[in-house]
Amino acid sequence: MIINNVVLGQINSPVRTITAKVELYAGSTLVDTYTGHDRLVKLTVERVGEGSKFFGFGTVQKANIHIIDPNRELTITTANSIRIYFNSVNCLPTFHVTEVHRDENTNELSITAYDALHVSAQRTVSELDFGIAEDEQLSYTIGEFAAACSTLLGVGAPVFMNIGDASVTQTLYEHGANFDGTEDIRSALTAVAEATQTVYFLGRNDTLYFKRLDQDGAALLTIDKSQYFTLDSGDNRRLSTVYHTTELGDDVYASTGQTGSTQYIRNNPFWDMREDIGTLVDNALAAVGGLTIGQFDCQWRGNFLLELGDKIGIVTKDDSTLYSYLLDDIITYDGSYSQKTQWTYSANELETSDNPTSLGDALKKTYARVDKANQQIDLVASTSAANEEAISSLQINTESINQSVVDLQTNIEGSIENMEGNIDTLTKRVDQTMTAEAVTTTVKSILETDGVTKVVTTSSRFDENGLTIAKDGSELTTTMSHDGVVINRDDMEVLRVDNKGVNAANLHATTYLIIGVNSRFEDYDNETRTGCFWIGS
Repeated sequence: MIINNVVLGQINSPVRTITAKVELYAGSTLVDTYTGHDRLVKLTVERVGEGSKFFGFGTVQKANIHIIDPNRELTITTANSIRIYFNSVNCLPTFHVTEVHRDENTNELSITAYDALHVSAQRTVSELDFGIAEDEQLSYTIGEFAAACSTLLGVGAPVFMNIGDASVTQTLYEHGANFDGTEDIRSALTAVAEATQTVYFLGRNDTLYFKRLDQDGAALLTIDKSQYFTLDSGDNRRLSTVYHTTELGDDVYASTGQTGSTQYIRNNPFWDMREDIGTLVDNALAAVGGLTIGQFDCQWRGNFLLELGDKIGIVTKDDSTLYSYLLDDIITYDGSYSQKTQWTYSANELETSDNPTSLGDALKKTYARVDKANQQIDLVASTSAANEEAISSLQINTESINQSVVDLQTNIEGSIENMEGNIDTLTKRVDQTMTAEAVTTTVKSILETDGVTKVVTTSSRFDENGLTIAKDGSELTTTMSHDGVVINRDDMEVLRVDNKGVNAANLHATTYLIIGVNSRFEDYDNETRTGCFWIGS
């Protein structure tokens, strides 16, 4: 809240006068000024937050200004910007004109303008400049990332408010966060707000603020019955769980254990790929867990000194006090000044019922990591006992799919020849690579001792003859090697595919059989005869 005791007295006066002024700029040059005493008919400022969230969202502010121009002498275009004052106080950011419409009957101009965050949806992370040479390692903190976004948007350096422990903005990303560069800046700023448990907006002087809602401090303003016209009040909503999840199942959460609401953080580039994700989630819960916001919808006299994210109290009709925050409102000036302020909650439609029940269970789940910068996906399966190391992973990138056994700490059924003692760890890996040209399976490493020449399990054998798949009780055996594929029924070869062609003991075509490029055999005349057809050109 802007502290100005003189203006606050004017606002709270039972009989008050609120004036408004709109300044029109071309670049940094003041072009014209409109007030309620001349051309200014009406103006509204919409500041729409994101309901049902306690943090991790931003507010783009929109102004709509009506100017009377009976002689059609005004020229206002999208090259202009606007500043708004109430009682000579500039408490809002600069608004950039996006639309101008003229009412042909009244010659009234309707001007729509947004703050600089509006264009953040058209700018991308790839445009950010971190002040490093092309051959230097990309490295930044969350604070430095937010500063680069501010520079790109042409607004003031970011200010983090009510953070307490400033180290949250100093988390270092030695190779950059998990961005691929195509993400828009608006989404990136939202990710910053999620990772710091803040809400963000442009304040006066076009400063980018990241503000954590103050749950312990006193309300900066209490709206009593004499100040509001209408009030609908609802239940309080308390944040009890912070839940990080990705589309591929990397789910980790922490909860206060109290009944309350869950805030989901989905595919956040600052949390993806982090080895300390459990700590980050715990820290987030420690910062904002228990934050309570009262639901309300209030039409009142208004106070333009309030800023987004400010804590307010509202005396309800039964004389109790509801505490909430200024997150979503509409300012209206039409000769008099008023505000419509609200915050409502609705259950997140993306909530699921099959989430793990504890942080430990979440860490044991099979999950995926999506490395956007390297265009790679790692699917990791963790053991279900004792939080052992991952025993396998599937790595997917644009070139190939590599499946690796990283650490084997369970028993292998079957036997491994030419080895002494028990196998505790397969120290290197077996890679299976699939490309568009071929499918190959290679034992890429052996034990650090004398080596392993073959691997045998209950259903397969992998040795110098290739991969043989067989199972007790089955009459079929399949062998794959660099020479081809052979399938045997007991001791009889029923199919061979090699560089000479395909040999089959019994070949049954259920529909038709094509030989070469010109001949086709098939059942004919309701399957009572056999037809041979020429199908060549």
